[in-house]
Amino acid sequence: MNRPRRPGSQPPQRRRPAGPPATTNNATNQPQRRRSPLDTVPQGGDYKFLVLGTGMDRQALTAAAQPMELVVVHGFTREIEDAFQKSHGRPDDFWRNHQHLMETARKLDELLGRILSRRGR
Repeated sequence: MNRPRRPGSQPPQRRRPAGPPATTNNATNQPQRRRSPLDTVPQGGDYKFLVLGTGMDRQALTAAAQPMELVVVHGFTREIEDAFQKSHGRPDDFWRNHQHLMETARKLDELLGRILSRRGR
């Protein structure tokens, strides 16, 4: 036989998730992205970066890229970010310690600049 429920019994309260609270970007209410070396490209020198290091959203630009451009952007980005993960120094010193990746960053910036100009800013 089934027993009737006791009156007044309440289900247990819902447990809160463990861990630190989620951080959000106050301007757009989106979760903050992981910091990338492409966000902190040095602006001094002989080349003025158009997209990298300016705070422009690279993911939004890649949505307007053609398939071959997308492959190249992904390859250059992956090369730089893999070296960033392997370096155990301060994030601010990354470009000083990896001067050989500046040419890759310039090529990536030129490609993103072409996508930006085609998209119509």
